[in-house]
Amino acid sequence: MQRDSAIQVTRIAQASAACQSERMTQKSPAELRAEAEAAIKPLGQQRIELLARLEEIERDLRPLIKEAVRMEVPYRRITELTGVAPNTARAWSTKTK
Repeated sequence: MQRDSAIQVTRIAQASAACQSERMTQKSPAELRAEAEAAIKPLGQQRIELLARLEEIERDLRPLIKEAVRMEVPYRRITELTGVAPNTARAWSTKTK
């Protein structure tokens, strides 16, 4: 009986120590936000750079699509070659820019 009590006391002491340790290592909301920002920053930067590059490519691609449509290349084929949606290709080919 005493042995069971000693085991129980030991378990309670271990649980208490674990809870106290957990409370001491808890992070503040500011620290959690900073970690979240640090986690998304590298991929966010890559995305920003890729979107800028995509804008450059699209600027160069627009007149080529317009010319392809003028040469009667089907929109379906333009889509296959460029990944530009058919409605986008249509819009780009009809603009007078």
